[in-house]
Amino acid sequence: MCNVEIVINGEIFPLPGEFKQGILFMNTNKSERNIRKMIAEKRLECIPYGIAIGHDTVICKGPDRDIDRDAVNLLISFLLTGEYETVVVDRLTDITPELSDQEEFLKDAAKIGVSVFELSTMKIRNHVYLEGCLDCCDDSGILRM
Repeated sequence: MCNVEIVINGEIFPLPGEFKQGILFMNTNKSERNIRKMIAEKRLECIPYGIAIGHDTVICKGPDRDIDRDAVNLLISFLLTGEYETVVVDRLTDITPELSDQEEFLKDAAKIGVSVFELSTMKIRNHVYLEGCLDCCDDSGILRM
């Protein structure tokens, strides 16, 4: 948890409450100037949800929208420091388009106490296969047959 302050016209105002420390992962091919604007916008979008995005942002930037394995590995190395409680992404597919890989990422993140916040839905993403499943038992996460 961390405290957040905003600066308006040179004055610092602390925001009430504690915030989860988040790291932003972006898959974009925009210019650096546009990326800086996008990061600032995403920081503001996360505040009402109790997430503070710090200075660390991992950007997967390539000639196309293919996910860069090095960028994902860098994200994982940041998460293993224990400094972050939340990964913020536009869409979970920014990390990987493969459903089974998404599930593995979410399970591994949960094991180290990290959640994934998806800006497109403004929700914390959990176990991919069990989300929204009517036959899922809430207590144990086991599917009822």
